[in-house]
Amino acid sequence: MTRTGPGLRLRRTVAIALIAALALAAPPALRPAAAAEEPIPLQPLVDAAPEGAVLRLEPGAYAGPAAIGKPLMIEAAADGAVTIVNAGERPAVTVTAPGVSLRGLAIVQTGGRDSPAVLVTAPGVLLDGLDIETEGFGIRLERADRTIVRGSAVRSAQPPGGRFTERKNGIDLYETDGAVIEHNTVVAMYDAIYIENSDDVRITGNTVESSRYGIHVMYSDRTVITGNTGRMNVTGAMVMTAEGVLVEENLFEKQSENVNSQGILLFAVRHSVVRGNAVSGNRVGIFVESSSDNRIEDNEIRDNFMGMQLLDSEGNLITGNRWIGNVADAGAKASNANRIERNFWDAFSGLDADGDGASDLPYAVNPFFLSLTERRPVFQILFQSPGMKFLEGLYGADRSGWAADAAPLMKPGRGTEGAGRETGRAAGVAGAGLLALSCAIIILARRRAT
Repeated sequence: MTRTGPGLRLRRTVAIALIAALALAAPPALRPAAAAEEPIPLQPLVDAAPEGAVLRLEPGAYAGPAAIGKPLMIEAAADGAVTIVNAGERPAVTVTAPGVSLRGLAIVQTGGRDSPAVLVTAPGVLLDGLDIETEGFGIRLERADRTIVRGSAVRSAQPPGGRFTERKNGIDLYETDGAVIEHNTVVAMYDAIYIENSDDVRITGNTVESSRYGIHVMYSDRTVITGNTGRMNVTGAMVMTAEGVLVEENLFEKQSENVNSQGILLFAVRHSVVRGNAVSGNRVGIFVESSSDNRIEDNEIRDNFMGMQLLDSEGNLITGNRWIGNVADAGAKASNANRIERNFWDAFSGLDADGDGASDLPYAVNPFFLSLTERRPVFQILFQSPGMKFLEGLYGADRSGWAADAAPLMKPGRGTEGAGRETGRAAGVAGAGLLALSCAIIILARRRAT
């Protein structure tokens, strides 16, 4: 006889509940996982799009490599992210036709250490709003005149703290004239922006960080470098063997981790202008070597170990700059034939007798402290100490190799505008009065002595 009383039914209910609870409590690994979606091949979509079309990619992952050989706009749909992934040796995207635009795409290049994520070999291409992570180059333009790279981000996929030689350039131009590189952010590459044999390039409003050279220009004339920010690179901007370059209103700060760090470095540069920049917290603010006939004006050179260094350079005009808070203001070697005037030096107290805003006494920058600390860095702790000032005074016998400002400004301002003329005139009158009073006292003292 089978029992079906209330007790048996209760036990069955409890057992079923326990089994259900154990099933729900099973580890996640025991439950079947959804299979990851494979990236959609990009090349067939490019091939199917008619010439001049807009190929709008829906959110998701797409597989490279893809070659674009016809005018085409490829952009991400407005409502989501599009990522092109590529693990091969070829670039993720290669553009070989003019009139191509790439907009709003993320690209991850994990293969091909010597290949770029994006390679452009045709003129008149637009790369706008790309987000690139790469183990090799970021964007490379080869003979791609008038191409625009705008609003994009490039960063290395290499682990942080590695050697620069293990990375490649972020945005790399070769024989590409008239290109525009603007409002991009490049971090932790070899050279963030590298320009070679490419004339009339505009580099504007970019942020370059934690690379070897933030901006590196070689054999490229009439380059315009304006409104950029460089931090924590070995050198903020290096211009080498070029003419007609404009470096204006950039900020280069904290290039100080390397013994060769500089904010701005000019090497074999001629007929160029460095104007209105702020170089702060660098080992050397501005380094000028083997360069001639340049204008270096209205820059703020602040809180560097060495404000400016001149080596084998001549015929340069250095005016209207402001030296503030540097350990050593300037140094010069084999660079006597430069015109240095109407700069402000916070370490100098001059005398303005005629009220024109400039001191009537020249300021010769004593290189003793720099020479001493280069050989014995421990002596940096004696900066501006009374003993160091005394030793600097003894060192002043031969000033032939010193950098000297013929008419230093009495206060910060634009030297080319005669800043502070009116207020300086009053100070000049007072200074002249004090000088006359001092002379009168000396004459009276001599008369009494006789």
